[in-house]
This record gives sequence, structure tokens and C-alpha cells, in this order.
Amino acid sequence: MLASRPAVARLAAKAAIFAATSCVMATPAAAAQTSRLKIALVPERLGQGTTIEFSIQIAKVGGGVPSPVTRIQLLYPKQVGIVTSGLGLATCTEAVLEILGGDGCPSRSLMGYGTAIAEVEVGGEVVRERATTSIFMAPIAEGSINILFLVNGYSPLLAELVFPGLLLPAYPPYGGDLSIKVPLLESFPEGPDVALVKVRSTIGPLGITYYEHIHGRFIPYSPSGISLPPRCPYQGFPFKATFDFADGTQSTSSERVPCPGGHRQGS
Repeated sequence: MLASRPAVARLAAKAAIFAATSCVMATPAAAAQTSRLKIALVPERLGQGTTIEFSIQIAKVGGGVPSPVTRIQLLYPKQVGIVTSGLGLATCTEAVLEILGGDGCPSRSLMGYGTAIAEVEVGGEVVRERATTSIFMAPIAEGSINILFLVNGYSPLLAELVFPGLLLPAYPPYGGDLSIKVPLLESFPEGPDVALVKVRSTIGPLGITYYEHIHGRFIPYSPSGISLPPRCPYQGFPFKATFDFADGTQSTSSERVPCPGGHRQGS
């Protein structure tokens, strides 16, 4: 049995955040892990707001529990405006999330939600921790845009944990870098570290309701979402995600979301 099953739920938090399109991965020849990332834009209409739906899967070559992730870097295209999306108009703090959970945060700090799974092998048995995740805007610190991920583990043990991330600038053809350092987390004292294996999440207005206080009343509305440009960039929207693992290997996935059907590409 695990003495610290919440640690598994905390590792699942790494995710809530990350993305890239359609398929597959490119990994170093000596890598012991593979990664697969998929992404969808909902709705996929140029010149309008959208939600990014993404999923990540990590596996060990030959089977078994993969090495724990220690760093995640997600690069997204400069034409996709997460910072100017109308999301995260308010902020929430780590202290509020730890004490009150997501219900204690302003509605307009919520940026997305999803699920995550982490694994650990104990005595030849693979134990899975399942969790729900939520993404919140945090206060700006030292000029950097901070994001908080709330993880609620619900099986096999209830647990609630908070995990930070940063939104940073990136070199073209990318416009932003979602960067997360992931600490190694023991399943129990001197036990194996837990490993993230699957994440599904959104960043955007899909399924989110904001409330604005007007004339003494809270008026519900849907945020505008992540704006897509009026013209599709050449060869589509590029994404790239890189995972560093505790065993010293690395896995990188690159993909481009194709232009919506019937739309011309920009230069």
C-alpha cells in the first residue's frame, strides 16, 4: 500500500497545462520514454475566439511505469493569443486554493480544466491515481505571468494539491512558452517516485462561465477565448512540447494544426 497517495495526485498536476496537435512524437534514439500529444481548436474558425483542447500521453519503451517528468516546456504559436484571450481577468493565489479550493477563487481567474493520471509501481503492482485539474491565473511576479494548477485526486485517495507554472515569451515561429519545473515526489518515504502518464485539459472558454458585478448583480457571461488570426499562418499553427525525465532522457513532440478547410494560408 502507498503511505502517501496524495503525492501521486500532485504529480498529476504537472499537466494541466500543455499541448500540441494531431499526433506523434520525435524522441532521442536512446530515450526510454515516448510522448504523444494531440490538440484541437474548438471551434476552429479564423478570426474568432477558440478553446485549445489538448492531451498528453507518456509511456515507457517496452512497457511499465515511465521515469518521472522533471520539466515540461510547451511552445505555442505566436498567432495564438493566450495572454490577450480575455481569460484570467482576475487572479487567485496558492494560499486561497489550498484553503478554499477552486470555489474560493474569482470566477474570472479560471482558464481551463481537465483530468490527469499518474502511476507508481509498488511490489510489482502498478497503482494509478486519478485526478481532476483546474487552471487559474495567478498574480504577476517579477514581470512573469504565473499560472496555478489545482489538482483534486479522487481515486484511490482524495487529495487536493496546487502546482505552479509560468507563461514566458518564445522565439519565432512560436510566441509563448508554458514552462513547468516538476519536483520528484516520493510515493512514500524511500519509495519510488510517481510518474505522470496522461493528461487531458482545456485552455479557453469552453464550459467556463464568468460573472461580472454590475449594479449590485452578478451577470454571467462567456469569455471571448483565445483569438485566432484572420489568416492562417504558412503551413498551419506550430506547437512543440519537450519533456525532461529523471533518468536523463528527453522526449520532444512537434506538430502543426492544419488550417481550417477552405481557408487560405498566410505568408
